[in-house]
Amino acid sequence: MNLGELQNLTASLLDDLKFGYFTKPQVTVFLNNAQRTVQKMLLQAGQNFYVKCVSTMTDPSSCSYALPLDFLKLHRLEIVLNPGTRTETRFPLPQITLNQMDLLTYSPAQPTNYYFKKNRLVLAPPPQTPQTMRLFYSYLVGDMLTEVSVPDVPETYHELIAILAAEDGLIKDDRDASKLLNKKQFYEDMLKRDAQARGEDRPRSVNETDLYESYGILF
Repeated sequence: MNLGELQNLTASLLDDLKFGYFTKPQVTVFLNNAQRTVQKMLLQAGQNFYVKCVSTMTDPSSCSYALPLDFLKLHRLEIVLNPGTRTETRFPLPQITLNQMDLLTYSPAQPTNYYFKKNRLVLAPPPQTPQTMRLFYSYLVGDMLTEVSVPDVPETYHELIAILAAEDGLIKDDRDASKLLNKKQFYEDMLKRDAQARGEDRPRSVNETDLYESYGILF
């Protein structure tokens, strides 16, 4: 469904087919909020629907790097030696807290960890030489702006966006939203089943692939 179809579906759920009480701009706000909620639910399902990969070179004169503008959640940060070759070697960097910084050296060396500082990543210890740093992250979905815009959500869950949007409208209007709860619960259960069903052909593990080759090179 596109935004226009979602608007009509939401208006139907709100019993306001002519958008007399809930205007289209207001319904659009509900729908974009709902799209972000559905994205969070998909992220919790752990199926990597929104994973992107970008890379940059570390700078020996700096240990702090700006996150991508559409950054939402970090999945993996790694230092890569000989990128794109048969001898490529990857070193994943785990996250630490500020207090754990005391356990590391302050002099430039091979980075072994990172921590967040507002909208930046800080490497610890600072890099000694320029190296490729690769970031796997989930991006924040963009708002639907025109009636032909399609939500950045698998089509299976498009109706859930309208249900959540209608729920917001009913709550705003101080009306009973309980009739929507069963359908909402249906989709939540579907997400749980999908999360459990995918990849059951082998024990739970992390399979590293060359996902980065299809994305940009800077962040």
